[in-house]
Amino acid sequence: MQAKIRKQVTDRILKALKAGVAPWVRPWTATGSPANRKTGKSYRGINIWILNLASMEQGWSNQWLTFKQAKALGGSVREGEKSTKIIFYNVIPKKDANGKETDDTFMLMRFYSVFNVDQCEGLPEVEVEEAPEFERHARAEEIVESTGAEIRYGGDRACYHRDLDRISIPVRESFATPAGFYATAFHELVHWTGSHKRLDRVKGEVFGDKLYAKEELVAEMGSAFLCAEARIDGELQHESYIGSWIKALESDERFIFDASTKAQKACDLILKPSAKESQKKVA
Repeated sequence: MQAKIRKQVTDRILKALKAGVAPWVRPWTATGSPANRKTGKSYRGINIWILNLASMEQGWSNQWLTFKQAKALGGSVREGEKSTKIIFYNVIPKKDANGKETDDTFMLMRFYSVFNVDQCEGLPEVEVEEAPEFERHARAEEIVESTGAEIRYGGDRACYHRDLDRISIPVRESFATPAGFYATAFHELVHWTGSHKRLDRVKGEVFGDKLYAKEELVAEMGSAFLCAEARIDGELQHESYIGSWIKALESDERFIFDASTKAQKACDLILKPSAKESQKKVA
């Protein structure tokens, strides 16, 4: 079952990429990240791309729930509608030869079936308000500044210098839109988390090799996560990598899952200090 789901997800993302569509590039302005209608919690990791693809293909909203949750809210899933499979991991302790739990663990993949609210009927109406532009930009700025990363503005290209542990970004006026600036800054901040001082990710040595392609995919996905958090429109930063991603996905069905997990960890690291700052402001 696990292998089957991995193949299905990989095949769908491959199909989208070959059509020139990156499922992590979305207009997040009004909707934000895919979320559970009942709990209000956003989905994480690979589930964001699974649900994004389904929404993009069908023209659905970004609100999802289970069959039971639809009934709990007073509605129901329309007859004949097909569910979308999402993935969760349970951390299971390993046992020794005597059956005693050890400190080692392994991840057990589990599957859940969800439906989009557009597949349901009888649900109470929920009005989604679009945050004012200045609030969205303020949130994006807070995310960037709270990391404490060294960022130098100027020049004509954005990059993260691993040897100097420093980010370079063109001045803000160089970008067509504020959203373009922040999407680029988020991309480089995700690279910044890969330093040996932080999450210690391995980056490839040559453009186009598998590790190089994975690090760029991590940064692309991470930028999309952060754009969704700030509710600003995402942008594809490096279209030239699409060929490398297609090649890697065709040879490794775990590639997209591993990249998604690493991207989520990078964003968790980036958002941790900004969450503390937001709590201080509320207090």
